[in-house]
Amino acid sequence: MNDEVRQDLASWMDERALVAAMLRQEAALAQAQTELGLMSAEDAQSILNTCKVDLFDVPHIVRDSLWASHTAEPPLIKHLRDSVRLFNPTAANAVYRVGQRADLLCNALALVTRDVLDQMGQDMEGLQDHARSADVLRAWQRVQAAADGALRLQFKAPHAPPSWPTADLEQRAAHSLGVSPTLGEGPEDWMALGCELGVFTLCVQRVAADSQAVHAPLWVAQWLTELSTHTQRPADARDFWRVQWPLWSTLVLRAAQSLRAWVALPKS
Repeated sequence: MNDEVRQDLASWMDERALVAAMLRQEAALAQAQTELGLMSAEDAQSILNTCKVDLFDVPHIVRDSLWASHTAEPPLIKHLRDSVRLFNPTAANAVYRVGQRADLLCNALALVTRDVLDQMGQDMEGLQDHARSADVLRAWQRVQAAADGALRLQFKAPHAPPSWPTADLEQRAAHSLGVSPTLGEGPEDWMALGCELGVFTLCVQRVAADSQAVHAPLWVAQWLTELSTHTQRPADARDFWRVQWPLWSTLVLRAAQSLRAWVALPKS
């Protein structure tokens, strides 16, 4: 695989992509609150206009996240609130009114994972008539089924008034982001998706006769063992940034890179 392809794939799940996904959540929540009459259109627009990753210092936010107390407001939210306040002090009070730290992080991971799987789906489209693609197509179908269960969003509103239509808010925000709201905590759903991605990677490498395929079983076992101890929604952001996100992004990108490398091979 050439460096250009590798760099393109890695950008799907880099720090910038993850921060952008967090901002997408806040924008979707602001829009949903407006639709339900919980926020003025003017305040929501101020938040939407500020939820652009180009306006933020991503490395600085990540560094702050690594050292932030688990009881403190997430650094990204603080930066977003401060930025909104410059133009609309009232709207600043409405930032992060729905959600918790674990929601912000896990939802972002779900969104960027969905983005990668969508890209992989495009690569899969050209393999329907390939003589050796039957096993890969079956493995991909299992990945998609597992993703439907795992990649769901959760927006808790622990401090919201009892009269708030929390379920409707969650439904609208998730729908605008192209996913479904969660059915529960479900860490086992993420494990199932991780397992299917591991099997998919092995299948692609075997069909492509990848020279690294002989090492893949040990590699998959190592990652899934590590992931099995880091599937709970993170109360400590430092654990997320240092362990959970690097493990998961490597697993997902390995699957995407293996598929892209096979697609690039001459078909016979």
